[in-house]
Amino acid sequence: MNYKEYIYRLGKEDFYQFLLDYGKGVRLLEEGKEDVVFAVYEPLQGFEPVEVREIKVITPKEGFKPIALGEFVVLPPWLKPIFINPGSAFGTGLHPTTQMCLKAIEDFFVEGWSAIDVGCGSGILSIALKLKGANKVVAIDIDPQAVQECKANAKLNHVELEVYQEQPKDINQTFDFMVANLETHIFFEVMEDLVKLFEKRAVLSGIYKKDELREMLKLLRNYPLKVKRRISKKGWFCLIVDKI
Repeated sequence: MNYKEYIYRLGKEDFYQFLLDYGKGVRLLEEGKEDVVFAVYEPLQGFEPVEVREIKVITPKEGFKPIALGEFVVLPPWLKPIFINPGSAFGTGLHPTTQMCLKAIEDFFVEGWSAIDVGCGSGILSIALKLKGANKVVAIDIDPQAVQECKANAKLNHVELEVYQEQPKDINQTFDFMVANLETHIFFEVMEDLVKLFEKRAVLSGIYKKDELREMLKLLRNYPLKVKRRISKKGWFCLIVDKI
């Protein structure tokens, strides 16, 4: 957001008298022996500004970034930290597909929905869903190591997940929301089962390059799905789809 800043120069006595009469804060720019230069954010009646300029106001969210200090990290309260042990399961937040899924969860998940994370890996997306207010999160993976790491990371983040070593076809529940960060060929193998898992919205990620994207979009036409948004990063694609 931009504001106009009005800069004035007054003699010291006039300046201090002005402060008493004005009753509001000013920004002091320069104080000399004879006069004072200051700024306000509205024109002053009876005074001629020496300069008027536009300034960008930095909001707290723009100005307060995480600060790493040795083994400590200082975070603003609006950020939701996710702690992940760097094990063998996929999902530390460094890969573009994981980052896109996290962004999609931030923008398109609705608090209070239930959710399933297919191919949960480390559990980073499941944990993010819980932190965004999911009333229930089920995480599944075919890799037993991933299942163990997902459970450990859930405990580390003090969130409750249901974690199973299962395939999509083994789940006899439906959820409001699904996130599936998989290799593209897996979507072609299990899409029939995936579509049955969610009722409202899904995030489909792990699609690489435009050839795979075209094939994926073609596949989705066979199901009652509408692409709501497409996200791309470093050659990878993520699709947000709604059930219709």
